[in-house]
Amino acid sequence: MRRNVILCAVAGLAGLFFASPASAASYRVIQWDITKICQIYDFGFGGGPIPHNYRVLTGPLPSFAAALRAKDRLARRGRCSL
Repeated sequence: MRRNVILCAVAGLAGLFFASPASAASYRVIQWDITKICQIYDFGFGGGPIPHNYRVLTGPLPSFAAALRAKDRLARRGRCSL
């Protein structure tokens, strides 16, 4: 019984690490409407941020580092306040 529980836990953790490539490109830079602050959000969770008063500024980006570079470019152009 104990071996089965450990095996199931290992299989579940392996599923987290080996996600499908389609969900890997889910980072986007969003901008909140009221404050104009930009944020990196991972849409791979299946939903958008709450509250829904935001605008998506970029398309899907492959990694957090790519999203950080995109956010930096937007900030240098004056599109983001933070």
